[in-house]
Parts: sequence; structure tokens; C-alpha cells
Amino acid sequence: MTTSPSLRRGALAAALLAAELAVMAQVQAVGFLACPVYRDTENGRKSGCWLATDGASGVRYDVTDAANKPLVGRMVLVEGEPAGTPDICGGVALNPVRVAVLEQTCPEVIMPAEGFPSKPSVLPPEFLKPLNVPRKIPTGPFTAQTYQIGFSYNDDRLIYQSVEVTIERAMLYAVTSKARSVRVTGYADVGGFEVSGLRLAEPEALARARAEMVTLALVRMGVPAASIETEWRTDPQPIDASPALANASKRRVTVLVQP
Repeated sequence: MTTSPSLRRGALAAALLAAELAVMAQVQAVGFLACPVYRDTENGRKSGCWLATDGASGVRYDVTDAANKPLVGRMVLVEGEPAGTPDICGGVALNPVRVAVLEQTCPEVIMPAEGFPSKPSVLPPEFLKPLNVPRKIPTGPFTAQTYQIGFSYNDDRLIYQSVEVTIERAMLYAVTSKARSVRVTGYADVGGFEVSGLRLAEPEALARARAEMVTLALVRMGVPAASIETEWRTDPQPIDASPALANASKRRVTVLVQP
């Protein structure tokens, strides 16, 4: 008795899916360095997938949901958790996931669709709206509020469509409450961590650079410069309970608004 090619392909797909689900059930935290691969699905604008393979386990992960996207030809730091969602890109989907583009170069690899549908690009649940769209203004009673601004590893740039909403929310609260003080504290992970057999650590100067970047953004958005206190530290403690994102949460700026 022979088996048709279509049935064999179906059985292989089922076996691969079962293997991926087994991996997701066992792995709670993922962290590794990799050379990213872009899968060009040709399924509409920005519908392709970003993939990265963990060299230690040999598992290929889908990192498309990261706010900070990889770059072809540049090594990346990947941190995240298996999402438990169907494989539509050719790898185990990570969500939450953080990706940091590193200075090291690597081969540029772009793959064809190979039957994977991918998904069209969509805006995140929260994004910075055009200026002509009315904002929801905070109402009292006003109490002290803290806002966390995340950064990519070894970077002081504001992550596009990831932190702008939080910064605007802090600005609206500070302006509406006529805050007595707005304390901006920048952090850098100088102690570092081990990943893929290497130790990564951030320079001390990055803590100040991050704090000053957020301070500048707040002032440009309307917070009085005289009300802002800017400081920086190099001994951050993780604020994310997820083991996968504990290190990532150290790369941040905290904004404390005191009405």
C-alpha cells in the first residue's frame, strides 16, 4: 500500500506542529543571539516574517511581533516567550518578544514564502494618533503616577510606535495635573548578562543618554522644563515578572509625576 504525496506532506506538517507545540510547552523563556532571516511572503505590503534560530537548541523562532524589527545582515539579541499560536511564518512564534539590533554583521538572508501565508502588517493596539485627533484628558483627583519607557539593548533611541503613547500619557498627566515635579530616571544594565555564550553589558553613559532623550521628548510635548528633574543610575532592578523579559526591563527610563 502506498501513501499519496499530499497525505505524506500532511503527516509531516502535523508532526512538525506537534514538535513545535512540545517545544512551547517546555520552554518558558527564550534568549539568544542570531542572524535574522526575512521571509518574503509577497502577501501584501509589510506582510513578511522575521525569523531567528537559536543555535543552542536549533529551534527557529518567529520574532515578527517585536516592536523593534531586525535588520537583514545584522546580528540580533532575541528575548521572549513562546506565544502558543499557530505557525504561519515557519517558526515558533514569540510574544511577548524583544529584539535588539547589534553592531555585528552577518550574512544577508531573504527566503521565499514556501507556502507560509504570514500576516499583513497591523498597527499595535495603542499607537500615537495624529495631532488632530482629540486626546482623552486625565481627570482628578490627581495622585503620583509612574510611567515606564522601555529601550532596546545598548540603544538610547525611542522605539517607534512602542513608547510614544506612554510618553504622551505622562505628558498629559503632568500638564493637566500641573505637576510640582516630574522625575525622569534613566537606567543602563552595566552589570550585564550571559547569552549564547557571550556576556553583554551596557555602558554607564547610556543611562544618562536615555534620561535626557525622554526629558527632551517631554519638553517638546509641552511639559515645563523647570518642573523636570533628570537623573540616571546604573543599578537597575527588573520590573517585569516574566523571566524572558527580566533583563529587557532593566533597559528603561522611569517617569514619576508628582502633582
